[in-house]
Amino acid sequence: MTKKTVSLIFLLALLITGCASQYSNRQLFELLEGMGFRTVQHEKGVVVFLPEVYFEFDSSQLTAVAQEKLSDIGGVLTDPRASSRRILVEGHTDSIGSSAYNETLSLNRADAVADALVSNGVDDRRITRRGYGKKYPIAPNTMQDGRDNPEGRAQNRRVEIVVVDNH
Repeated sequence: MTKKTVSLIFLLALLITGCASQYSNRQLFELLEGMGFRTVQHEKGVVVFLPEVYFEFDSSQLTAVAQEKLSDIGGVLTDPRASSRRILVEGHTDSIGSSAYNETLSLNRADAVADALVSNGVDDRRITRRGYGKKYPIAPNTMQDGRDNPEGRAQNRRVEIVVVDNH
């Protein structure tokens, strides 16, 4: 069975059991995981990591793969069971460049992802866009010996989507 088939079965089960009025964090987590997204439950809500939405160096341009993934997420976020949740779109950069420049670039990345969600039907009033620059790396930008770490820097050029728990 494909991940989309599993997700569809999950959604149908919710509808049949009458539990589909509002997604719980667990249901949203399982649905997005079933679609192949790396997600984690956080005190703020459900965080969706978008490894396919890494950005090229010094760019906020979305790739075709990123557009496709964001279309899938948009489908979940426009579902009536998720439509009351707020969405945080948080942009990040690697460590090259000034803090001011990276904060602007990271906000441009968050804007690109948020705009793609809006173009897929998500109400822009639900979305908060944030640019964190190089403040929160998830991988080392340099090796322990001080040499550049291109793979780590690539992982830090990212956007995360937080589907906020309204409770």
